[in-house]
Amino acid sequence: YQRRVHGGCAQMTSSIDLKSRLDCWQDDKWSGKFSVKWVFIKDIPNSHFRHIILENNENKPVTNSRDTQEIPVEKGREMVHIFRTFRHKTSIIDDFEYYEQRQKDMESAKETQDRS
Repeated sequence: YQRRVHGGCAQMTSSIDLKSRLDCWQDDKWSGKFSVKWVFIKDIPNSHFRHIILENNENKPVTNSRDTQEIPVEKGREMVHIFRTFRHKTSIIDDFEYYEQRQKDMESAKETQDRS
């Protein structure tokens, strides 16, 4: 399930706690956590961001970035401006039922695997 949109913009509100582990990842290879405050939650088609090129990511468009990609300040400001001014019709909140079911399925599969 690929959304092909930017779903939100958040502000990091804590330092990274590298000693913590979360139980929510499909792959158990991530450690650490930090808190965020969601500033915008809205679906914006990637086409609205594709012109923003990241020199620190092989000159690829920001839409080719992964979560946690560092974004230079001016590029970040441009993205925030798009988030602030875009008139959206949908958001990830509309898909909560899908994600809730997906999480239940993943937890069930992990329990089955743990019992094996």
